[in-house]
Amino acid sequence: MKLDTYLKNEHSFHLLNENIFDLSNKRISSNEEISIVIPHVCNNVNAFGAGFADAVADKYPVVKANFHVNGSQKLGHTQFITAKTKGSNKLVIANMIAQNGLINPKNKRPLHYPSLIKCMYDVLTFCKNIQNNNDSKVEIHAPKFGSGLAGGNWLFIADLIDDIWSGIDTFIYIKR
Repeated sequence: MKLDTYLKNEHSFHLLNENIFDLSNKRISSNEEISIVIPHVCNNVNAFGAGFADAVADKYPVVKANFHVNGSQKLGHTQFITAKTKGSNKLVIANMIAQNGLINPKNKRPLHYPSLIKCMYDVLTFCKNIQNNNDSKVEIHAPKFGSGLAGGNWLFIADLIDDIWSGIDTFIYIKR
């Protein structure tokens, strides 16, 4: 399946104006052996009901349930949950705990960049392990994470994606 809805972009990743869930589900339903990892930023106060996390919870309730059961919402922790399988293909949600608290007038940027960087390296390691152990293709499909309710700077986050995930096919969605 060819992804041909790229938007003009100056980064190593591809920008898509598609629904992340529809397209990632199509990818794992293809005849190609593939795993899709969808990383997103989560907070460390056990709240999983706003922004992209709310959309994840609606589509894959098991991800929200595991987020709350895990009890390890420590900054810098990444929780990987298989949300869907189709044959040997998998769709994995990566809850990157990189947001310290919730955004409010006293906490205008709860995104914690050192934790985000650690989580992004955890996602990279996870993807490389799939490639090395299963010899299958891996793609990262992610929302424009960290710059909404987490208050981060998207231009900086885009540079982090270039620096950390440049060896993995990465698709960033500008809409859900």
